[in-house]
Amino acid sequence: MMRRRFPFAILAALALAVMIIPGASTSSSVRSADDDRLLVIRVTERTGQEAFLDLGEPGDSLGDQFVFSNDLFRGGEKVGTDGGVGTIVRLQPMVAATIQFVATARLPGGQITVQGLVRFTDGPSTFRLAITGGTGRFRDASGVLIVEEVSETETHLTFRVIR
Repeated sequence: MMRRRFPFAILAALALAVMIIPGASTSSSVRSADDDRLLVIRVTERTGQEAFLDLGEPGDSLGDQFVFSNDLFRGGEKVGTDGGVGTIVRLQPMVAATIQFVATARLPGGQITVQGLVRFTDGPSTFRLAITGGTGRFRDASGVLIVEEVSETETHLTFRVIR
């Protein structure tokens, strides 16, 4: 059966991340020897507000949506929020659902946007979404968001941002 809790990732997701601000203790970056434009950002997403909208046939069906807004933490301190929507675009009843996610992470200094298709089955999962852009310090961002579900209420987000 399809799970009701679809993580950001929307935040996509994007979701959402910690903005890199000179001197900010809430940021983390790792530069590759091959590419000094790579920035790795890690945060923990905790469930905030969410709603499942049964828009198609009664029960799980194409077009149903999951709308969410979550809080992002680093070292126990809230550093931002994310929000987005996931829409069911493919369904195998009682087996799996494919969700199209569009999400944004909002943090000091700007935003990061993500999107992509994710196939869900029962149980925690790890998946990737494309970083499609941003604002502020991330206005030219691309890359990938790696989403690792830890529990029904907590998700680890790793943004691999190319600036």
